[in-house]
Amino acid sequence: MGFAKSFFTAEPTDPTGLVAKTERRVRFEEVDMLGIVWHGHYVSFLDDGRVALGDRFPALSYARMKEEEMAAPIVQLHIDYQAPLVFDDLMLIETTLHWTDALRLNFSYQISRADGRLAIKAYTVQLFTDLKGAVLLIPPVWIEEFRQQWKTGMLV
Repeated sequence: MGFAKSFFTAEPTDPTGLVAKTERRVRFEEVDMLGIVWHGHYVSFLDDGRVALGDRFPALSYARMKEEEMAAPIVQLHIDYQAPLVFDDLMLIETTLHWTDALRLNFSYQISRADGRLAIKAYTVQLFTDLKGAVLLIPPVWIEEFRQQWKTGMLV
């Protein structure tokens, strides 16, 4: 995915991104007067993608973060709109977590219609914090274990 590669620089030795895919339909409440998805709803669709990635890799799920008394707020969000979605469109949300040595989460997304037409490309950056909002500078053990499994190819 060249879009994210230009933002998330990767070294040749970095592990490949972790990918999750999920499908959902556009609901009537998500379209505007023109019959297309209101642009602000796409942020919610990105969250659907992150939930799917957490389902596939439970160490990064919202439930695990809650258990560890941590959060991962979005500090950067970028969306490039390509083609509109309309009511009842089936969309495929593809979410990729990109490797970084920094203690953050670099996600890229593609949302496509069932016919393969690209609706959006996006990326987010999230930092790990405690529940009071203090940014973590040293990775917790469970994050280091996850990163080690990823780096050694145990996660695919």
